[in-house]
Order: sequence, then C-alpha cells, then structure tokens
Amino acid sequence: MKILGIETSCDETAMSILEFDSNEKVEILADEVSSQVNLHKEYGGVVPELAAREHLDNLPKVFELAFKKANIQISDIDLIAVTQGPGLKGCLLMGFCYAQGLSALHNIKLIGINHIEGHLFSSFFSLGEKIEFPFLSLSVSGVHTELVLVEGFAKYKILARTIDDAAGEAFDKSANLLGFEYPGGPDLAKLADTVSESRFELPKVMRQSEDFSFSGLKTAIAQLVKKNKASINELQIKAEICFSIQDSIVDSLVHKTRKALNRYDVKYLSLVGGVSANSYLKKKLKEIIPESLKFISPKKHHCTDNAAMIAFVGGLRRYQELEERVVYSRWPIEKLAPLVQNVL
Repeated sequence: MKILGIETSCDETAMSILEFDSNEKVEILADEVSSQVNLHKEYGGVVPELAAREHLDNLPKVFELAFKKANIQISDIDLIAVTQGPGLKGCLLMGFCYAQGLSALHNIKLIGINHIEGHLFSSFFSLGEKIEFPFLSLSVSGVHTELVLVEGFAKYKILARTIDDAAGEAFDKSANLLGFEYPGGPDLAKLADTVSESRFELPKVMRQSEDFSFSGLKTAIAQLVKKNKASINELQIKAEICFSIQDSIVDSLVHKTRKALNRYDVKYLSLVGGVSANSYLKKKLKEIIPESLKFISPKKHHCTDNAAMIAFVGGLRRYQELEERVVYSRWPIEKLAPLVQNVL
C-alpha cells in the first residue's frame, strides 16, 4: 500500500509518500518539505494569512518534487492522508482542499489525521522501531506541549498540557528578547550549550501543578534581560542567560516526566515535536529514566512538522473513513474516537 501524506498545519508545506509492505514494514519513498522561515523572519513569527497563501503556491511544487523523488504516478497511490487539525485554520484548509481535489479527481480514498497524533508516532517510523504499548510521549513544540500516556492506538490519556504558552514558544520569545533572529530557539540553545553553569537564576515553574505553564517564566526572563541590558552583548553573559533560560524550561518538562515515569509502567519514553531536537532536554531526560526503559526520539528532520508522520498514521488508520470534511483549529487527541478496526 502506497500512502500520500500532506501536512500544512502551520508554516511547513510538506508531502511524503510511504509504502507499507505485507509485514507492515515502512519505506519512505519521498519526504519533501518547503519551509517558510525566511518569509516570516521579518515579522518575528508566523503570519497566518501569509502562511496560507504560501501553501497555495507551494503545494503543486512540493507535489511534483515528491512524485519525482518516489518515481511513481498519482495513480499508484492507494490512500491520501492529510492533516485535518489542529493548526492555523487557513493553512489547514489549503492542504485539506488540495487533498480533497486529488481524492476526487483520481478516486483515491482520503482520511484526515490529527497533527499531534502524527507526532506521537513519529519516533517509530523515523527509527524503524516496532510499536509497543503502553508508552509515554512528551510532545514539545512551538505550539503544543503535552505529556501523553499512549495505552493503545487512539487510546490517549493526557497527563499534562500547557495552559498558556508552549515550551517552544518560550524558547523563541526569549531568543527574540536576546536579539536572535526568528526562529531563535535553536540559536539560544546552541549558545546555552557552550557553558555548563550560570550566575543567573530563574524560577522553577509549575512544579506543584499537573499542567505546564511558561507565561510566568517568560515574564521573569524579560525582567532578567532588562536588568542586564547593559552587558547583554558580552558573549559570556549572554551565554549564561541562555543557559538559565534553557535550564528552567527543561526543568519543568523533566520534572513532570519523572513523576509520570514513577507512576506508570511503560515500555518507551518518546520525545517528539520540534523541541525534541534540543540536546540538553534529551540529556536531562536520559538521566531520569530507568535502565529497563528505552528512550526514543525521531531523527532530526522528523522532529519538526512533516508529512511522513501523517502518512504513517494514515497507514495505521487505513480502515477509517473520513467522517467530516472540515478542519479543526483545536482538536484534542483524547477526543479521538477509538478505532473499531486497526492493524496493530
């Protein structure tokens, strides 16, 4: 079975073609992404209307690249899987309508996939790991921060979720305060990794709460940067401030993950989402997991938004019908209906 995945939930126009063999092994035939970073850089963040227009322009181009790379025709596709939500509504509509057009024109079955569910399983297809339940997934990006107990396919229990800002947003907004170009989170982390300690202290946030919250930390960071404005361009000072920022964000993520690991017996800890590429976060998580538990995280190019994860979940959900032809800007994964039929 060959599956075309389409992802346009935010500012990445992505298409991927996966092939499932009779033993459910997966081969990635094509995996194309067109980034809009340069477009949004001057605004310091994603502008939804510009992002949607860019998807409209990029979709046919990425489609052509994907099929050229896979060396197949659209007639060879058995299923189209498209991101149905959550995300920016205008962006979602671009990919969803494009997928509907392909489905109708070529008489190919179409199913809608939850973007977060795609991330939950991204470690497995990216690394070629066999899926074993239950596992714990820490999903961390610029929009979403969730700790999820995955008990089975479409059986998700939210253990912690951000009540305001996401961890990735805290990284990027802090980077902006320090003068890094958008998206500055990775550059902030890179500079933070050049030192091993800091003279500056930031609060350890939300340790007593079940959920994540980074808005208060962002305020503390803004005050710290303002207080040290005169010396902020000194490399050592800037590096130590970056270290404190990264350490405080990571502390919240690791603290709640440790509590969940002590509470639940799982086979894997899976770190996914754009921030999963952060080496300091990976290091701190590996320090808290028992030897009996396996730590997994996608390859770097599958940490951020991609269509391969959408196509992969599409392959697992191949018997499900697309019930509603609408997109969802909000779509909590715990509200996904359990599947009657699946291949797991």
